[in-house]
Amino acid sequence: MAPPMHRMHTDRDGVVARAMSLLSNVSTTSGRILVVDDDAGARDLIVSSLRADGHDVDVSSDGIEALRLLGREWYDLIVSNLRMPELDGPSLYSAVTQRWPAQPPPLLFLAGLGGTSDYDGFLKVIRAHVLPKPFTIRALRRVIRQML
Repeated sequence: MAPPMHRMHTDRDGVVARAMSLLSNVSTTSGRILVVDDDAGARDLIVSSLRADGHDVDVSSDGIEALRLLGREWYDLIVSNLRMPELDGPSLYSAVTQRWPAQPPPLLFLAGLGGTSDYDGFLKVIRAHVLPKPFTIRALRRVIRQML
């Protein structure tokens, strides 16, 4: 015996509503993104989420490696940890603006809680987008959607 029609309709509506809710959290604008983070766990989570959203993503574990990639490629967005050994966010920003002085790609900096005090002046001057760690993938997607 078939289930009542109104029940099938309600279940289908629930599935559609859940699917629409999930899709609303996914970025609809894809881009070429460079992710720079020395924290492997955070980096892997960011990269897998961005690739799932259809972005073309390159990865770097430090600022020095990022500079090599930037020497070969243009990126629509750079997502970088603010504090990194050897080459931090401001140094990376400086290199990017020297490479593309007229129109550098936008940068989104990731910073641990309380991790921006040493960089507050820099962040204000360049009007940087900063996403505090820990962050949700939903928040990351929202900021990236706004920046692309």
